[in-house]
Order: sequence, then structure tokens, then C-alpha cells
Amino acid sequence: MRSKINIVWLKRDLRLQDHEPLYKAQQENIPFILLYIYEPSLITDPHYDQRHWRFIQESLEDIQAELQKNKNNLSIAYGESVDVFAKLSKLFDIQYVFSHEETGLDVTFKRDKNVAIYFKSQNIIWIECQSNAVIRGLQDRKTWDRAWARFMRDQIIKINMDHLNIISVDLGGVNIPLFERDDNFQKGGMTEVQATLDDFFSIRGQDYYKFISKPHRSRSSCSRMSAYIAYGNISIRQIYQKILENWNRAGWRRSMAALSSRIHWHCHFIQKFESECRIENETINAGYQNFPYLIEDEEHADFNSWVNGNTGFPLIDASMRALKHSGYINFRSRAMVVSFACHYLRIHWKLVAKALARLFLDFEPGIHYSQIQMQAGVTGINTIRIYNPKKQAIDHDPEAIFIKTWIPELSSHQPEYVINLPLQSNDLFATQSNYPQAKYNFQERIRESKDLLWQWKKSIHVKQNNAKILAKHVRPQ
Repeated sequence: MRSKINIVWLKRDLRLQDHEPLYKAQQENIPFILLYIYEPSLITDPHYDQRHWRFIQESLEDIQAELQKNKNNLSIAYGESVDVFAKLSKLFDIQYVFSHEETGLDVTFKRDKNVAIYFKSQNIIWIECQSNAVIRGLQDRKTWDRAWARFMRDQIIKINMDHLNIISVDLGGVNIPLFERDDNFQKGGMTEVQATLDDFFSIRGQDYYKFISKPHRSRSSCSRMSAYIAYGNISIRQIYQKILENWNRAGWRRSMAALSSRIHWHCHFIQKFESECRIENETINAGYQNFPYLIEDEEHADFNSWVNGNTGFPLIDASMRALKHSGYINFRSRAMVVSFACHYLRIHWKLVAKALARLFLDFEPGIHYSQIQMQAGVTGINTIRIYNPKKQAIDHDPEAIFIKTWIPELSSHQPEYVINLPLQSNDLFATQSNYPQAKYNFQERIRESKDLLWQWKKSIHVKQNNAKILAKHVRPQ
């Protein structure tokens, strides 16, 4: 006779505290498997890169190290989820599967639908718990802010590590990807996130509001929690309550208010994607679906110059090189590189989205697609923002520290000269430097894009769709 068990299915919640599925399994009177599945369909998905799987691997290793303190083990499988659960069903009588709801890509949404069908066919009860204040099935925002506040201020769920009735099972891991440590990237795991959190709230966080827009200073003054939130090494509620603990700390209020605001926006955008997941493949405003882009092919030379940081615009190139090297740039830089790609080079927003997903270590589908479409100017309801790289450099990198850090070709030049690039092709620099020249006139290209964007924004089709978007995603005044 097969033994009765439960399963806790880890996805983007790679932690052992403030974890409702784990808590629920702990309350049951039967053993459970703590399971992570490496899914081939995700490993090969064009949104992901080895930087993400390395971070996940490090997170799982950290969980395993913590579990082994009490002689418990994490179970890891390779295969599509339905196949893995079918294999487990032959070995055990599965009563419940506990997991967090996942606001993910279309591939994970389809996977969850297939898993639900399989569980129903096997009389397995799947309990999905709310994740990070995102409400499944929400139709409007009338009560969302109050629900968000309740969730964030609710008691953090404590897991008693001494009383976890975990059993482990060998499911074979021949094809599980293994990666060596790369110190250019943040390391995944609960231990690392705690160290980063402690460092922020002891030293770095006081200057958060001052340097959040500075491409160089933000690398240390920002919280640097985004990758840990994306893969659930920590819950967003844990961070929010840490903010509240420091709210009245002398000299910290402005930074705490700024970070609190961004925590709220984090959930807002994921909620938007949860309610409108089609925006991975379609514009949220159907009026822009056939917007005329010039580049819809990743093989195009202009796409490659942008993604590799060789456009001839120093702040753009420094940002893309920093991103490729470390998986991180600050929010303003992200908005700027999307704007540049979509408005100056006229690259299709879908190409931009997938390319940046592969580069962002903290790739979070819900935030990613909402922000890409906003910065690309195809929502119809947001202000059209077109970032001028030269102005951004003057305002936020006036000494060209960030630029010179990531573009060694420019390290010997004066900041004023660097910031004023690109120059005319007849400039002596153009013939003597390895740094590329800009291919197109910035002002001419941007003028064309602005005219096109405003023409579409004023169209009847776009305006008709605006009302639907506002009703669904914007809270009433």
C-alpha cells in the first residue's frame, strides 16, 4: 500500500519563513515532500538565462543547508511538472499539494492549468496560497489598497524548523543544470538576502532617496533586494515590516517613505499582470497592436548594437554593459534603455522585453511587461516619456564615473567630452577611438517617434480602449 503524503511545491518562493504552504503542510499529521522542479520548458524559455538558474541553484543549496541542520532534505526533480507529479503518484498516495499562486509567464500559466487538470483526475487537492498581496480573479481596484495594507501588516508566518515532518525522494537529476559561482552577480539564498537586508538597514539605506536615480551610486545605496524578492528568498511582507520598524528612525524617514512607495508599486504592477496576463504577447491597449516598428528581428544590426552596448551613446552603452556583466541597473536606467530601444532605434517592444528579461537577474514577469509597455508608450493611459541619454548623463552622471567604469574606451577623456558624445563623424575622436559612432541623428529619430506616438495616442481605437484599462487597473478617486 502506498504511504499517504502531502507535497509543498516550491516555485518562485525559495525560502523557509513567512511561507504559508509550508506552514499548512506542517499543520497536517502526515509527512510531506518539499519539492522543486527544474522544468525543461522554462529552462529553454527565451526569457531566461543561466544567471537566473545559477541564482535558483544557490537558493536551493541554501535551503538544503538549512534543512540539514534538522536532518531534513529538499527533493529536486527534472521534468515537466505533470510528469513529475505522475511519477510521485505511483510512489505515494498524495493527499494535498500546497503552493503559492504564481503570477508568471504564459508557459507557467498553461503549466498550472495542466497540473490542475491532472490533480483533479487523481483526486489530489491543490491548495494555492496568496502571494505577496496579489489577488487572483480581481476585477477592479476599488478595495485593493485596503487589502494590500492588511496583507502587508498581517503577522509574519513563523515556521518551526524543529518540527518539519519532511521525507525526501530521489527523482533523478541527470539533466539538472549546475553552475559555478560568478561573483559578478548577486548570490541567491536566504543567507545572502539577510546579509543584504541587514547591511541596507544598518548603513546603506539612509541615502536611498538621494541616490536612487544615480546609475553609479544606486548600485550601493539602493536596497538591492529585487532579485531576492523575484525568487522569493524573502517575502515582500518581511521587507515592508522591516521598513515600518525603521519608519521613525532619525534621518531615515524620506528613504523609508521612498522604499515603501516602491514596495506598493511592485505589487501594483504584478497585480496588473495577474489581471491582464495577455500583455506578454499583446499591447494592453489593443489600439497599439499594429504599431509600426522598424525592427522585429534579433539578427538586425541595430538590435545587436543596443543589446551589446555599442550604440555610440555612452550612458546607454554603459547601462547595457553593466547589465550584461552584473544583471543589475537602477530603475531610471531601465526606463531609459527601453525608451532608447523603442523610440530611437524603433525596436519592437517584444524583442526588447525578452532581451532585457534574459539580462535582468531580478526578472519578474509581472513588473517587467507592465513597465516595458509603459516605457514603450503603448498603453494609451500613461504620459509618453522619451529619455534623452545626454540629459540623463548631465543630471545623474555629471563626472561620467558610471560611464567610464563600464566603457574603458572612454576612460582617458574628460567628463564633458564623454557626456557630449556622440559627436559628428568628422571629429578626430571618431577615427582614433574604438568606441563606436552613433548611426542616426538622435533629434531627427526622436521627432519622428514622438509624432508617430502622439498620432496613435489620439486615435479613436486607442481612446476607446483607455476607458477599459482605467476601470480595471486604476483605483477610483
